Amino acid sequence: MLDESLFVSAEIHEKEVELSDGKKHKLHFKELSAIEFNRFRISANHDDDEKRAAAILPLIVASLVTPDGKPAITLEKAAQLKPEPMEAIFAAILEVNKKKT
Repeated sequence: MLDESLFVSAEIHEKEVELSDGKKHKLHFKELSAIEFNRFRISANHDDDEKRAAAILPLIVASLVTPDGKPAITLEKAAQLKPEPMEAIFAAILEVNKKKT
């Protein structure tokens, strides 16, 4: 039997994330599966510039949640994020998932 630590947990992770307004915000994240990261990797390496530019959006939508685990942002709203908060949220997602960039 494989150790449970190898699998995505149902835990919601609360993190303080400093956004472009200079304030720290309590945001909530769920862990992502290898499939979701593989989709991101494929999109990030796509030949189409638009697909590469938008590759991060599904990760944000899949991981950023309310405290009770419901989606906190839509794909359309995620596409409207300013660069600095998008990068801060992505960094938090990587931290929650213990991924190195």
